[in-house]
Formats: sequence, C-alpha cells, structure tokens
Amino acid sequence: MGVCSSYINEAQDAAQSLLKGINRGLSKLNLPEYIDPTHPPDVYVKHLFGRSALDHHGASLLIEIGELAEEHNLGPHLVLVAANPYRVVFLPYDFPEPFDTTHQELLASDYYPVWAGSSQRLLGELLKAAPHLGIPLASGELPDAVADKINEFEPLFEGDSDAGAESRSAWLVLHEGARLAAKHNVALSLAG
Repeated sequence: MGVCSSYINEAQDAAQSLLKGINRGLSKLNLPEYIDPTHPPDVYVKHLFGRSALDHHGASLLIEIGELAEEHNLGPHLVLVAANPYRVVFLPYDFPEPFDTTHQELLASDYYPVWAGSSQRLLGELLKAAPHLGIPLASGELPDAVADKINEFEPLFEGDSDAGAESRSAWLVLHEGARLAAKHNVALSLAG
C-alpha cells in the first residue's frame, strides 16, 4: 500500500519521480494531488492481506487476469496489469481512463512506462471479471465465505473444479488491494 513503501530505501529517488509523474497526470484531470502516506495503513488481519492469503503469484497469473479484462472488454484499468504487472499504480481517485505518468523503469534491459489507474475503477472491473472466473458474488460484492474458499483452493459451487484456483487466488489479491486502497485512501502499487 502506497508508492514509496513499494520501493527499497536505495530507490526512493525513483519513487519521488513516480509521484511527480502521478501528480502531473492528476493535475491534468483537475484532481487533487496524491500525497503518499509516511506510514501506510496496516491492512493485514492476522496473516491475511485484507481477505487474501497472498499466495506468491508469478506475473503470468496477473497478466492472465489483465488479458481476461481485455478479452471481455471489462475496462481499461485492469488491462494495465497485463501491460506491466511489475510496476503499476492504482490511485484512490475515480477517473475514467488510466494515464501515463511519464515515469519509466528499467526491466530486463528495457525501459517501460509506468501507468496509473483508479483503484475504484479497478475494483469495479475486477467484480465484472468475477463471473468469467467462476467466482460467485452476492449483491455485487465478494462474500467472506467465498474469499475463504478461494484462499483454500476449494470448489466455489457444486461441480466446480480446481482448474482456475490459482487464477482466482491472483484475482483475490488484486480485489483486496483495490478494495483496501479505496477504503484507506492510499495508492495500490504493484511492484515486481
């Protein structure tokens, strides 16, 4: 949670560069400046990140969730995860289209742009993706019992197989990150 906390101490200059790019983009959208908290909120409950067991997912699973969003035209924010799961930021503001922060980071000998999306929009797009992954919602929300089953790789409904269990777990990590970012008014920063 937060931008600066997603960088090691030796890379805080890069964090500040990204924050400047974020705030330039927000200014163009006539949105207030994002101020990264000095001490990000503690979003862990026992060993869970919100309601996610935070299994160690490779970037390929996060990319898969982003590609699902692209394939089903679920919205542009979740698609950002497919473009660069190693560094993307979701801000606690509601805006329709992601923006390029103009900040770039080196990854495997190439520079990649870092984009910013909306955590509120990301959460909405993840909820739209849930049925495509066989994740049942109740009144448009994720029930605690379903989150528990996802963490345990249990079937979610009668006749369910465990074929998509890892994808569902990756979805839950993103869902909880977006939900907690919006709730605590802090950026969700994915960093690989």
